[in-house]
Amino acid sequence: MARVRLLTLVALVVLISVHAQACGDAIGIETIRVSLQNGEIYQFPTVGGDEEGARISTQPKHYSISEIRRNAETNWVATFVYQPAAGFVGSDYAEIEILTGSDGTSPPTNVRRVAFQFGIQD
Repeated sequence: MARVRLLTLVALVVLISVHAQACGDAIGIETIRVSLQNGEIYQFPTVGGDEEGARISTQPKHYSISEIRRNAETNWVATFVYQPAAGFVGSDYAEIEILTGSDGTSPPTNVRRVAFQFGIQD
């Protein structure tokens, strides 16, 4: 009887720790809700340092433009640029990662995740 209780307790602890880890991942994402007209372009500036950067980790499904731009137009700030596909009306979703904390010889030590929930209207 004591062995069954111990096994049940161990299983419960494992289940809780797996659930907590999965929830911890979701908590680390900043969510931004964006409402756009079809054809409109959305820009989200991230970081501008030489050793800092950004990347798209989840591409939206309904886009004509979805990219990170870093050029004179963005004043050399890594900027997420999104435009919905022509004629698309509905919801779209994208995620980016913003990478900071590199000293130039090592990889970034901080990763900030940002999710975009787009609502596209006519």
